[in-house]
Amino acid sequence: MKRHVFISLIAVLMFLAGHVEAKKITLETGEKYHQGDLTVTCGQPLTDGVALALKDCQYWDDFNKKCLFETTTYTYKNLECIEECQHWEEFFSRCHYQTKCTFYPAKKLFVRTTCDKYDEFNKICMKTSDIKIGP
Repeated sequence: MKRHVFISLIAVLMFLAGHVEAKKITLETGEKYHQGDLTVTCGQPLTDGVALALKDCQYWDDFNKKCLFETTTYTYKNLECIEECQHWEEFFSRCHYQTKCTFYPAKKLFVRTTCDKYDEFNKICMKTSDIKIGP
């Protein structure tokens, strides 16, 4: 990703400025580079305090060709938290416990809640724990 941004940045600068000596600029997701009236942003611009949410299929039904359960990956700057099915029942194709991500924009961190003790018979989570993701 950084290589693509670097190559794109050089191409844009050469196009706009005519002839430019190459500079190496490394940007993290959401960071911006300014030169004159040119602004280059790496990745999707982030609104301060908003995490980007991307969905992906965790459990796929090959027969019916549909997704049975989706994961959600939350990204904020260099932090990532994934909500996924932690306890899946194959027979009924059902999620009985899904991890949860809570974002705290003021602290710039996620808290991920997982199930530590799961009751297979009653299909419920008996004990959860929180994991801090961030500074």
